[in-house]
Amino acid sequence: MPAWTKENLTPPWPKPHRVQLASPETYDAAHQLQGMDDLRKHRPGGPVSRDGGELGRRAGMYGMMHAESEERVPLVKSSALQGKAGAGEGEAAEVDWHEKLRSGDTFASVRDIKKASTDFKLLSPKNHAFARYVLPVAESEIKEQDWPGKKKDDKHSPSPPTSPSSVSSGMASEDGEREDQAGEGEAEVGKSDKPELSEEEHRFLDKLLAEMDTVASFKNNPGQPQGDLKLLDGDALEQLENHLSIDDQGTPDSWIPRSSELLRLTGKHPLNAETNLLRLFEAGMVTPTKLHYVRSHGAVPQLNWETHTLEVFAEPPELIQRPREWTMDELASGDLRIVEFPITFGCDGNRRKEVNMIKKSAAFNWSASSISTCLWRGVLVRDVLLTCGLQDQPDEERWYLNFEGADEPSEGPYATSIPLMHAMNPANDVLLVFGMNGRVLHPDHGYPLRLIIPGYVGGRQVKWLKKLWVTKEPNRSHYHIWDNRVVPTFIDSRNHPFAAAFFHHESTACWEQSLQSVIVKPTHDERIPLTDKGCLDRIYTVEGYAFSGGGDRIERVELSLDGGKTWRYCFRHFTESPLRHGEKYWAWIFWSCEVKLQELVSAYEIIVRAQDGRKNYQPEHISWNLMGMMNNAWYRVRPRILQDENTLFPVVQFQHPVAPGNDEGGWMVPPKDHDAETKNGNENLKTFSLDEIAKHNNKNDAWLILDNKVYDVTSFLTEHPGGANAILTYAGKATVDVTNEYKGIHDAYANSLRDKMLIGVFSGEGIQAMKEDAIRAAKELQKVKADRQGLALQPDLFTQAKLVRKKEVSSDTRLYTFEIPRKQDGSPGRLGLPIGRHVQIAVHFKDQAVLRSYTPVRPVLASEDDGTFDLLVKTYLPSADTPFPPGGTVSNYLDCMEEGEYHTFFSVSHQSVTDIGVVSFVGEEIDIRGPTGGITYKGHGNFDIEGNEYHFDKINLVAGGSGLTPHWQLIHAILSDETDMTVISLIDSNKSFEDILMREELQKYADDYANRFKVWHVVSNPPQDRPEFKCSKGRLTKELMEEHFYSVDENAAAFLCGPPGLIEKAALPGLEEMGFEDGKTIFGF
Repeated sequence: MPAWTKENLTPPWPKPHRVQLASPETYDAAHQLQGMDDLRKHRPGGPVSRDGGELGRRAGMYGMMHAESEERVPLVKSSALQGKAGAGEGEAAEVDWHEKLRSGDTFASVRDIKKASTDFKLLSPKNHAFARYVLPVAESEIKEQDWPGKKKDDKHSPSPPTSPSSVSSGMASEDGEREDQAGEGEAEVGKSDKPELSEEEHRFLDKLLAEMDTVASFKNNPGQPQGDLKLLDGDALEQLENHLSIDDQGTPDSWIPRSSELLRLTGKHPLNAETNLLRLFEAGMVTPTKLHYVRSHGAVPQLNWETHTLEVFAEPPELIQRPREWTMDELASGDLRIVEFPITFGCDGNRRKEVNMIKKSAAFNWSASSISTCLWRGVLVRDVLLTCGLQDQPDEERWYLNFEGADEPSEGPYATSIPLMHAMNPANDVLLVFGMNGRVLHPDHGYPLRLIIPGYVGGRQVKWLKKLWVTKEPNRSHYHIWDNRVVPTFIDSRNHPFAAAFFHHESTACWEQSLQSVIVKPTHDERIPLTDKGCLDRIYTVEGYAFSGGGDRIERVELSLDGGKTWRYCFRHFTESPLRHGEKYWAWIFWSCEVKLQELVSAYEIIVRAQDGRKNYQPEHISWNLMGMMNNAWYRVRPRILQDENTLFPVVQFQHPVAPGNDEGGWMVPPKDHDAETKNGNENLKTFSLDEIAKHNNKNDAWLILDNKVYDVTSFLTEHPGGANAILTYAGKATVDVTNEYKGIHDAYANSLRDKMLIGVFSGEGIQAMKEDAIRAAKELQKVKADRQGLALQPDLFTQAKLVRKKEVSSDTRLYTFEIPRKQDGSPGRLGLPIGRHVQIAVHFKDQAVLRSYTPVRPVLASEDDGTFDLLVKTYLPSADTPFPPGGTVSNYLDCMEEGEYHTFFSVSHQSVTDIGVVSFVGEEIDIRGPTGGITYKGHGNFDIEGNEYHFDKINLVAGGSGLTPHWQLIHAILSDETDMTVISLIDSNKSFEDILMREELQKYADDYANRFKVWHVVSNPPQDRPEFKCSKGRLTKELMEEHFYSVDENAAAFLCGPPGLIEKAALPGLEEMGFEDGKTIFGF
């Protein structure tokens, strides 16, 4: 044991600490969706929305276009596949898939990679509460690999999308000592010197004494965890989010469930978000996991409990005798003592939006809600270091403890250091944390392991911790030096001649949190009517939060209504058992003060300030600094009298300094914009329309709209620190999102680079159209979500679906049955898919989600909606004999999935010897959202196609391969309704008899409803041994359609879905010659 500490290791738990979790349930959420479909997407061959993530797919065609072939055809197994492509069922893979990707002599398919990649969530559901399974490869790596015979300039990347064609008050006191009011000797004889208290003063004194009793009653919190980490039950719906946001599906974070209540501050990726201040406060003193603010510098690393390790060592090595790598089970279930207690920390940039209103800093806006408090569970860093044999630090030396995360931000590893002695002081509670609010960490908050330094700023709380080491010098990584700093005010740029010196200066680093208090109620834009009799005499309770750093207790919170001349006492409210080590308070407090409404209305400002144990108060004014950090000035809310727009009666409106998130508003006025300084000279720039800009939407030609100016950023894509995809997400799009994201994270240097790429301005018509469309889309989304409340399919969220059964229909076709999450009462969920619409599924790769739309063959009718759905999918198997050997991405992924089964999980409480078994269904998952597509059958010949109403008496259907599935929905729906007299004719084209999907079901309908439904097959190679099978040989022709289809004169329409070659070369030209018109009587799914 090192000589410099007298304390021994604390004794281990009496029983191993086991992490016990089960599979996730379902949690509600909502998030806004940008953009909408339009009718052009249903003109056969027209592009579908790239917002859905399916780049290159065209209306009426189920395949993705590739350079080698215009037609997506089913691939079959070949001898070459068995020898080169990968192992078949029951065979061992001969070559590692990494080698196959690099080798030009063979190739790797999705099947190779998925079969070789363990899904730890299936093996140990208890360790994976939130995340989805991620395939450890990018789809582009598969598509761009070399294989025998491949043309060297053929990259197989998806074709870029093309443009569409067709209140008693608290006691007030002076800020200083009070003078005696009575003169010497003026007290009357026989009278008591103690003044009489009014009823109001008695109430105040009673509350003050109650607060004193509360503080005096605090006992030391030993940090004993309350049982094991929990299963996904109990309060899971309050704590966790289980839906995936559509905003994340084109990013490496596609697999992470995130609450739609989080306000995104820097665009879609990486996630930097806070919740609304009122929502944060009303959630309680322990913040639900899903509402905790998020700060990220890049993609969240895809880690597993089972494989993640923490490396503990020293540089130089002799500082630690026994360096080692710790597994998660060794940390969480070994001999180290585990503690759990509430800790508050916030971003160094909390309240930066106020700073930016004075002068733009170098960083994005945070309001006053980038602060959270959770129950954090873990082991002391001190215990880990002592176990590893940390040596004695000489009195004359300073050693440092370094931490590094597993994420990979643009400027290198996220690493930092603190003085070693701070971590070795047991009273500082520096923790290696693996539990958050009773469950494993959320991926956004460091799963599976993170650092928590109570009392320190958020920038030192390293997430996804992978390395911990002792040095004799402080850390020198980019983020330790160039982030989390408060430099002098005269340093106004990183290019300032003294900037580097000050950023390296130890005195500028942010360590402990600053003293802080904030008003939550009244909320921003809260309005109170002033028309009721006696309303001004009402009592209003002003409320908020306060915290400090270093474990200091908030000793006082005060409210002023007269600009700080006098202050009222606010009562404090503490978390349960807030005291550690007899003097440390690691969690925030809430506070309240009762005030008459008349006093609030009459005040110019409502001001709050806090006092710490050293009797320090918050500063009166904001002190600007380049990084916009550590703002803890008095928080001010201003009331004003307005006339209500609806009633025309007066109301009092309260304004916070800034509005939540990126919203505009607040009483602070933003500074003069940099862009206004550069406005002169822009008058001569070319004006571009929305249609023109939309054409420049790919890596070879990328334009951006920023603040209504147009920039050609093509040449900058490869140099962008955040990668090209961060820009390409917005290329060719007219959206305010890109401007918000840009302003949030870019400085003057970035602006100088941007200005060099300026080529024009956005047209006035385009600006107005963009604003109107954003408003319309938001309203439409809210209406759709309201209409679809309680259904699994949501337009902007992905919900998990578990594989229940997999049935082989043919050698390359499978029928998959998936179960959607059950309702809270345990009853089956409802899919809620309108007839003719699709389900978009997502599978997760390391760079983003891969999305495909499928039409379930069940349920079709509302009566069939039983909480499951069936997908009939043709698998494009890997084959060396085809133009694209790796085969279909999603179809092969689905074919490699395993059916689920029920498991019983046991959780052993440290306070009980009783084992409680929880039965849960464990199965592989996909994610689903919808409905997608814009063609909905309403019954009796009525269609809704992108909001336009159509009626047809007769329907012609052209299908090819798995393009049959949306047609099956129409056929099944119409023929199941005896009152629906719509008649149908289907021509189904396939290469062989075996390729025909649902042949028997179609024939039965044709036999049973001969006067309402007829089917004809076109087969390239008809079966020789089935003379009874009637079909045409070869390809679809106009003559065949004239023979079997209803004419346009009979109030008929044609609906198409099949491979591109079938639709573009045969169906569409032939139908047009027959008099059908694209967009009026011809539509593509």
